[in-house]
Amino acid sequence: MKKYFVLFLLTSSCSDIIIDPRGSKEPREIIRDEIECKQIIKDNLNFVDRFLMHETLIRNCLRGRGHSILN
Repeated sequence: MKKYFVLFLLTSSCSDIIIDPRGSKEPREIIRDEIECKQIIKDNLNFVDRFLMHETLIRNCLRGRGHSILN
């Protein structure tokens, strides 16, 4: 059980999304788009799917809106 807890802490601590404002089509809209993407994911997926695929879905949503994701 301790092994899984340590693995969870290691993987959750490095999950920040880095957005390149110079590579984005509309750099002024980064924060608004990120909030909207999180809300869309929250409204349309259940807890298990959000927990497992949250970062991937946010990255895909932001890429779809024209932002450049570095990580």
